[in-house]
Amino acid sequence: MVGSINIRPGFIIRGKWYNKEFKVIAPIGCGGTASIYLAKDCSTGEKYAVKLSKDMAGIDREYRILSGLSTVYYIPRVYCRDDCMIEGQYCYFFVMSYFNGKNLKTIFGAGKAPVKAAITTVAIAGNIFKLLNQRNLYYCDIKPENLIFDNRTGSVCIIDFGSIVGRGEAVTQYTPVFDRASWGKGARVADEGYQVFALLMMLLDFLTGELRDGSKDLGRLKNRVNRSQLSKYLKKVIIKGLEQDSPTLERLLGDLERVAGTAVTGRHDTQQSMDIIINTGLFVSAVIFAAVLAVIF
Repeated sequence: MVGSINIRPGFIIRGKWYNKEFKVIAPIGCGGTASIYLAKDCSTGEKYAVKLSKDMAGIDREYRILSGLSTVYYIPRVYCRDDCMIEGQYCYFFVMSYFNGKNLKTIFGAGKAPVKAAITTVAIAGNIFKLLNQRNLYYCDIKPENLIFDNRTGSVCIIDFGSIVGRGEAVTQYTPVFDRASWGKGARVADEGYQVFALLMMLLDFLTGELRDGSKDLGRLKNRVNRSQLSKYLKKVIIKGLEQDSPTLERLLGDLERVAGTAVTGRHDTQQSMDIIINTGLFVSAVIFAAVLAVIF
Protein backbone atom coordinates (compact mmCIF):
# COMPACT_ATOMS: atom_id res chain seq x y z
CA MET A 1 0.00 0.00 0.00
CA VAL A 2 1.17 3.53 -0.82
CA GLY A 3 -0.97 5.89 1.23
CA SER A 4 -4.49 4.78 0.40
CA ILE A 5 -3.51 2.99 -2.83
CA ASN A 6 -3.59 -0.82 -2.91
CA ILE A 7 -1.07 -2.52 -5.17
CA ARG A 8 -1.77 -6.17 -5.78
CA PRO A 9 0.48 -8.90 -7.18
CA GLY A 10 0.49 -8.65 -10.96
CA PHE A 11 0.21 -4.86 -11.02
CA ILE A 12 2.61 -3.23 -13.51
CA ILE A 13 4.58 -0.21 -12.27
CA ARG A 14 5.42 1.87 -15.37
CA GLY A 15 8.16 4.49 -15.15
CA LYS A 16 7.17 7.80 -16.72
CA TRP A 17 10.61 8.97 -17.84
CA TYR A 18 12.63 5.82 -18.52
CA ASN A 19 9.76 3.59 -19.68
CA LYS A 20 10.85 0.65 -17.53
CA GLU A 21 8.12 -1.70 -16.32
CA PHE A 22 8.12 -3.78 -13.13
CA LYS A 23 5.54 -6.43 -12.31
CA VAL A 24 4.68 -6.61 -8.61
CA ILE A 25 5.19 -10.05 -7.07
CA ALA A 26 4.50 -9.42 -3.38
CA PRO A 27 4.65 -6.73 -0.68
CA ILE A 28 7.84 -6.67 1.41
CA GLY A 29 7.14 -3.98 3.96
CA CYS A 30 5.25 -0.79 4.72
CA GLY A 31 6.36 2.26 6.70
CA GLY A 32 4.89 5.62 7.57
CA THR A 33 5.42 7.23 4.15
CA ALA A 34 6.47 4.46 1.79
CA SER A 35 5.97 0.82 0.85
CA ILE A 36 8.38 -1.72 -0.60
CA TYR A 37 7.44 -4.44 -3.07
CA LEU A 38 9.22 -7.38 -4.60
CA ALA A 39 8.90 -6.89 -8.34
CA LYS A 40 10.20 -8.34 -11.60
CA ASP A 41 11.70 -6.31 -14.42
CA CYS A 42 9.33 -7.07 -17.30
CA SER A 43 12.12 -6.94 -19.89
CA THR A 44 14.80 -9.01 -18.13
CA GLY A 45 12.93 -11.07 -15.53
CA GLU A 46 15.35 -9.90 -12.80
CA LYS A 47 13.86 -9.45 -9.34
CA TYR A 48 14.25 -6.19 -7.44
CA ALA A 49 12.86 -4.35 -4.45
CA VAL A 50 10.84 -1.29 -5.46
CA LYS A 51 10.22 1.48 -2.93
CA LEU A 52 7.11 3.55 -3.64
CA SER A 53 5.85 6.73 -2.00
CA LYS A 54 3.86 9.89 -2.54
CA ASP A 55 6.69 11.75 -0.82
CA MET A 56 8.90 12.82 -3.71
CA ALA A 57 11.44 14.58 -1.48
CA GLY A 58 11.85 11.53 0.74
CA ILE A 59 12.30 9.18 -2.21
CA ASP A 60 14.79 11.53 -3.88
CA ARG A 61 16.81 11.91 -0.68
CA GLU A 62 17.04 8.18 0.04
CA TYR A 63 17.93 7.43 -3.58
CA ARG A 64 20.75 10.00 -3.53
CA ILE A 65 22.12 8.59 -0.27
CA LEU A 66 22.13 5.01 -1.54
CA SER A 67 23.61 6.09 -4.89
CA GLY A 68 26.63 7.47 -3.05
CA LEU A 69 27.26 4.20 -1.19
CA SER A 70 27.99 1.86 -4.08
CA THR A 71 31.35 0.80 -2.54
CA VAL A 72 29.74 -0.34 0.70
CA TYR A 73 28.56 -3.95 0.98
CA TYR A 74 25.55 -5.08 3.01
CA ILE A 75 23.27 -2.26 1.91
CA PRO A 76 20.95 -2.16 -1.13
CA ARG A 77 22.35 -1.01 -4.45
CA VAL A 78 20.04 1.33 -6.36
CA TYR A 79 19.50 1.13 -10.11
CA CYS A 80 16.96 3.73 -11.22
CA ARG A 81 14.58 6.39 -9.97
CA ASP A 82 11.34 7.35 -11.72
CA ASP A 83 7.75 8.55 -11.35
CA CYS A 84 4.58 6.62 -12.04
CA MET A 85 0.80 6.88 -11.98
CA ILE A 86 -1.20 4.56 -9.75
CA GLU A 87 -4.99 4.81 -9.88
CA GLY A 88 -4.73 8.36 -11.20
CA GLN A 89 -2.29 9.54 -8.53
CA TYR A 90 1.36 10.47 -8.90
CA CYS A 91 3.80 8.23 -7.03
CA TYR A 92 7.56 8.17 -6.92
CA PHE A 93 9.81 5.14 -6.74
CA PHE A 94 13.29 3.78 -6.98
CA VAL A 95 14.52 0.29 -7.77
CA MET A 96 17.15 -1.44 -5.63
CA SER A 97 18.68 -4.86 -5.07
CA TYR A 98 16.51 -7.45 -3.36
CA PHE A 99 17.86 -9.34 -0.35
CA ASN A 100 16.32 -12.81 -0.40
CA GLY A 101 16.03 -13.69 3.26
CA LYS A 102 14.35 -12.99 6.57
CA ASN A 103 14.74 -10.13 8.99
CA LEU A 104 16.42 -10.77 12.34
CA LYS A 105 13.19 -10.37 14.29
CA THR A 106 11.74 -13.29 12.34
CA ILE A 107 14.88 -15.42 12.65
CA PHE A 108 15.63 -14.91 16.32
CA GLY A 109 12.30 -13.92 17.81
CA ALA A 110 12.51 -12.24 21.20
CA GLY A 111 15.04 -13.75 23.58
CA LYS A 112 15.90 -16.73 21.39
CA ALA A 113 19.30 -15.83 19.93
CA PRO A 114 22.51 -17.66 20.87
CA VAL A 115 24.88 -15.21 22.59
CA LYS A 116 27.62 -15.55 19.96
CA ALA A 117 25.22 -14.96 17.06
CA ALA A 118 23.55 -11.99 18.78
CA ILE A 119 26.84 -10.25 19.59
CA THR A 120 28.24 -10.87 16.11
CA THR A 121 25.07 -9.50 14.50
CA VAL A 122 25.21 -6.30 16.55
CA ALA A 123 28.94 -5.92 15.80
CA ILE A 124 28.29 -6.29 12.06
CA ALA A 125 25.57 -3.64 12.17
CA GLY A 126 27.69 -1.35 14.34
CA ASN A 127 30.59 -1.51 11.90
CA ILE A 128 28.30 -0.60 9.00
CA PHE A 129 26.94 2.36 10.95
CA LYS A 130 30.46 3.42 11.86
CA LEU A 131 31.39 3.46 8.17
CA LEU A 132 28.31 5.53 7.32
CA ASN A 133 29.05 7.96 10.18
CA GLN A 134 32.41 8.76 8.57
CA ARG A 135 30.36 10.23 5.72
CA ASN A 136 28.11 12.12 8.16
CA LEU A 137 25.27 9.67 7.48
CA TYR A 138 23.79 8.62 10.81
CA TYR A 139 21.40 5.68 10.55
CA CYS A 140 18.91 6.05 13.40
CA ASP A 141 15.99 3.61 13.05
CA ILE A 142 18.00 0.66 14.37
CA LYS A 143 15.85 -2.42 15.02
CA PRO A 144 15.78 -6.14 14.13
CA GLU A 145 13.23 -5.59 11.37
CA ASN A 146 15.78 -3.47 9.48
CA LEU A 147 18.45 -6.19 9.50
CA ILE A 148 18.09 -8.91 6.86
CA PHE A 149 19.95 -12.22 6.71
CA ASP A 150 20.50 -12.65 2.98
CA ASN A 151 20.27 -16.34 2.07
CA ARG A 152 22.19 -15.84 -1.17
CA THR A 153 25.32 -14.26 0.36
CA GLY A 154 25.04 -15.53 3.94
CA SER A 155 25.51 -12.02 5.31
CA VAL A 156 23.62 -9.49 7.41
CA CYS A 157 22.31 -6.52 5.40
CA ILE A 158 20.80 -3.17 6.38
CA ILE A 159 17.58 -1.90 4.79
CA ASP A 160 15.34 1.20 4.97
CA PHE A 161 17.58 4.25 4.80
CA GLY A 162 14.84 6.84 5.30
CA SER A 163 16.02 7.45 8.89
CA ILE A 164 19.49 8.73 7.94
CA VAL A 165 20.32 12.29 9.05
CA GLY A 166 23.50 14.26 9.71
CA ARG A 167 25.25 14.38 13.08
CA GLY A 168 23.38 16.55 15.56
CA GLU A 169 20.21 16.69 13.47
CA ALA A 170 16.81 15.73 14.81
CA VAL A 171 15.82 12.07 14.48
CA THR A 172 12.41 11.95 12.80
CA GLN A 173 12.09 8.25 11.97
CA TYR A 174 12.51 5.97 14.97
CA THR A 175 10.97 3.06 16.86
CA PRO A 176 10.21 4.04 20.49
CA VAL A 177 11.49 0.85 22.16
CA PHE A 178 14.96 1.42 20.61
CA ASP A 179 14.91 5.21 21.02
CA ARG A 180 16.87 6.61 23.98
CA ALA A 181 14.60 9.66 24.32
CA SER A 182 11.63 7.37 24.93
CA TRP A 183 13.57 5.89 27.87
CA GLY A 184 14.63 9.29 29.20
CA LYS A 185 18.33 8.79 28.43
CA GLY A 186 19.06 11.65 26.05
CA ALA A 187 17.86 13.80 23.21
CA ARG A 188 16.34 12.52 20.00
CA VAL A 189 19.27 13.73 17.91
CA ALA A 190 21.73 11.81 15.77
CA ASP A 191 25.03 10.90 17.40
CA GLU A 192 26.94 7.76 18.26
CA GLY A 193 25.34 7.60 21.71
CA TYR A 194 21.92 7.34 20.06
CA GLN A 195 23.15 4.42 17.95
CA VAL A 196 24.90 2.70 20.87
CA PHE A 197 21.69 2.79 22.90
CA ALA A 198 19.65 1.30 20.05
CA LEU A 199 22.22 -1.39 19.28
CA LEU A 200 22.30 -2.51 22.91
CA MET A 201 18.51 -2.52 23.12
CA MET A 202 18.50 -4.72 20.04
CA LEU A 203 21.10 -6.99 21.63
CA LEU A 204 18.93 -7.30 24.74
CA ASP A 205 15.93 -8.11 22.60
CA PHE A 206 17.88 -10.86 20.85
CA LEU A 207 19.17 -12.33 24.12
CA THR A 208 16.39 -11.83 26.67
CA GLY A 209 13.25 -10.53 24.99
CA GLU A 210 12.81 -8.09 27.87
CA LEU A 211 11.71 -5.18 25.64
CA ARG A 212 8.39 -6.58 24.53
CA ASP A 213 6.36 -5.79 27.66
CA GLY A 214 5.90 -2.13 26.60
CA SER A 215 7.57 -0.70 29.70
CA LYS A 216 10.03 2.19 29.38
CA ASP A 217 11.45 1.83 32.91
CA LEU A 218 15.22 1.73 32.48
CA GLY A 219 15.88 0.95 36.15
CA ARG A 220 13.64 -2.08 35.93
CA LEU A 221 15.33 -3.18 32.72
CA LYS A 222 18.80 -2.92 34.27
CA ASN A 223 17.64 -5.03 37.20
CA ARG A 224 16.49 -7.70 34.77
CA VAL A 225 19.86 -7.56 33.02
CA ASN A 226 21.67 -8.02 36.34
CA ARG A 227 19.48 -11.01 37.20
CA SER A 228 19.95 -12.63 33.79
CA GLN A 229 22.29 -15.49 32.92
CA LEU A 230 24.50 -13.26 30.77
CA SER A 231 28.19 -13.05 31.63
CA LYS A 232 29.31 -10.45 34.15
CA TYR A 233 31.38 -8.60 31.56
CA LEU A 234 28.54 -8.49 29.01
CA LYS A 235 26.15 -7.16 31.66
CA LYS A 236 28.64 -4.39 32.41
CA VAL A 237 28.97 -3.50 28.71
CA ILE A 238 25.18 -3.35 28.28
CA ILE A 239 24.46 -1.26 31.35
CA LYS A 240 27.31 1.16 30.64
CA GLY A 241 25.99 1.76 27.13
CA LEU A 242 22.37 2.17 28.22
CA GLU A 243 23.47 4.73 30.80
CA GLN A 244 25.24 6.59 27.97
CA ASP A 245 28.56 6.48 29.85
CA SER A 246 30.90 8.04 27.23
CA PRO A 247 29.15 6.11 24.46
CA THR A 248 31.02 5.67 21.18
CA LEU A 249 30.72 2.99 18.55
CA GLU A 250 34.48 2.41 18.76
CA ARG A 251 34.23 1.57 22.45
CA LEU A 252 31.11 -0.56 22.07
CA LEU A 253 32.56 -2.55 19.17
CA GLY A 254 35.79 -3.10 21.07
CA ASP A 255 33.85 -4.37 24.08
CA LEU A 256 31.70 -6.66 21.95
CA GLU A 257 34.72 -8.00 20.08
CA ARG A 258 36.34 -8.91 23.40
CA VAL A 259 33.18 -10.70 24.47
CA ALA A 260 32.84 -12.55 21.17
CA GLY A 261 36.55 -13.17 20.68
CA THR A 262 36.68 -11.50 17.26
CA ALA A 263 38.18 -8.23 16.06
CA VAL A 264 38.15 -5.94 13.06
CA THR A 265 41.23 -3.74 12.82
CA GLY A 266 43.06 -1.55 10.33
CA ARG A 267 43.33 2.11 9.43
CA HIS A 268 43.81 3.60 5.95
CA ASP A 269 43.68 7.15 4.74
CA THR A 270 41.41 6.95 1.70
CA GLN A 271 37.68 6.39 1.89
CA GLN A 272 37.83 3.54 -0.64
CA SER A 273 40.56 1.76 1.34
CA MET A 274 38.53 2.20 4.52
CA ASP A 275 35.52 0.68 2.77
CA ILE A 276 37.59 -2.35 1.75
CA ILE A 277 39.00 -2.85 5.25
CA ILE A 278 35.60 -2.68 6.93
CA ASN A 279 33.91 -4.75 4.24
CA THR A 280 36.56 -7.46 4.71
CA GLY A 281 36.09 -7.43 8.46
CA LEU A 282 32.35 -7.58 8.07
CA PHE A 283 32.70 -10.54 5.74
CA VAL A 284 34.68 -12.42 8.38
CA SER A 285 32.05 -11.59 10.99
CA ALA A 286 29.28 -12.62 8.61
CA VAL A 287 30.95 -15.99 8.02
CA ILE A 288 31.05 -16.54 11.79
CA PHE A 289 27.41 -15.48 12.04
CA ALA A 290 26.33 -17.78 9.21
CA ALA A 291 28.22 -20.70 10.74
CA VAL A 292 26.49 -20.17 14.08
CA LEU A 293 23.07 -20.01 12.41
CA ALA A 294 23.83 -23.21 10.50
CA VAL A 295 24.49 -25.03 13.74
CA ILE A 296 21.47 -23.61 15.58
CA PHE A 297 18.89 -23.78 12.81
